Amino acid sequence: MAKPTTIRIPEDLLDEIDRFVQESNLDRSTYLREVLRKGFFLDKQDRILLKYVRKELSQMEVCKELNWDPWEFLSQLKTRNLFLNIDLEDWLDASEIPS
Repeated sequence: MAKPTTIRIPEDLLDEIDRFVQESNLDRSTYLREVLRKGFFLDKQDRILLKYVRKELSQMEVCKELNWDPWEFLSQLKTRNLFLNIDLEDWLDASEIPS
């Protein structure tokens, strides 16, 4: 169930939003909810990937939290110009795992 909340939006931004929703035959509240949802998800991705960069989360934890498969994770790292958190020790440890 949606709960009402109040936010302050600068008048010039609200005017621009109103023009856009009017031209697009959209409902302002529905549009703002969708923009907020998208923005929140992008912010969540940034926050979780920052935890990965800080080595607070593993690749698998990031994938689980964001519902990504490993390929999506790698694609997102590339898009954001981030790198895998793999040290030389990780590579050496992995090379010792029997096939």
